[in-house]
Amino acid sequence: MIGFALPSSAALTELLLEPARVRLETAELSGLRIRLLGELPRLAEKLPPGERLQLGTYELLLARRHPEGCGLVRGGFVPSPVRARRAIGLLAVERCVRGRVSAPQTAVAEVLASGIEELADDALRVGGGRPRWWARWYASLGPGGRAIVQAEAATWATQLWTALEWHRFERPPVVGGRDDYWDCPGRRRLLVRSRAEVRALAHGRSVLLVVGSGCPGPGWRAELANRALVLAMARGERSVPARVVGLWPASGTVRTCEVGIDALSEAADELVSAAAVWVEARVRARREEAGAQLRGPSGSPLVDPVVGSRVDAA
Repeated sequence: MIGFALPSSAALTELLLEPARVRLETAELSGLRIRLLGELPRLAEKLPPGERLQLGTYELLLARRHPEGCGLVRGGFVPSPVRARRAIGLLAVERCVRGRVSAPQTAVAEVLASGIEELADDALRVGGGRPRWWARWYASLGPGGRAIVQAEAATWATQLWTALEWHRFERPPVVGGRDDYWDCPGRRRLLVRSRAEVRALAHGRSVLLVVGSGCPGPGWRAELANRALVLAMARGERSVPARVVGLWPASGTVRTCEVGIDALSEAADELVSAAAVWVEARVRARREEAGAQLRGPSGSPLVDPVVGSRVDAA
């Protein structure tokens, strides 16, 4: 584990590209898989009927830092400049990496303009791809709102673009890419999600760079190792990265997690703990919604409408 402040692009690139320091044995990973396949489905069984649980970085952080807030999460996704900046910024940095544009600010402007164009094309397109998820929301904003979105995305993209010496990689890194998912087996659906901002190769092994907000908390290593854990569970041993590096631009801080059984076990502990918190919150919320239906007119207990029987605390 290494931590230092205000890193230069040379130092961060060197850190990302170092040879692997930790060896992960096949038997160790198999034992961890057996453990998770034993614990997580049992927790998921306690979910109310018809509910599914998806655990990503946000859900893991909320369960650790503010578990009381897990039962308060309601409603759908609401776009905002802060929530859209990553998606727009990644497209902008990808343009810079491919040599299409030399400056992140210009790239962001082009990405936003293409989003508007995609909306116009969508009205005429038959069987083609859909516009970016943020495009319709961005198009609905006035000039002031659009300026805020562009400023947020340009700042985010500039921080990532200037963090690395991109020419030093064996091959152009993947910027963004699809999120990684692991669908835990079981009757009740539990889906674990992770993502990384940069995926690259170093000495024949994959390495990941993750961009965080604010500053790293006490559980930063489990947070970084969770990316490797999801890949290990979903795709197997060969997909496990040598390391996951975290960059928190707001605090100028870098942390690196060498991926071995200790780090993966820590991430597994965090995942199981978070799943228990969220399952309990979902059960409690459903019971509160069911409220008056829990007892009949005579006051005699009815079958619990949440799970059809008694549910022990997670």
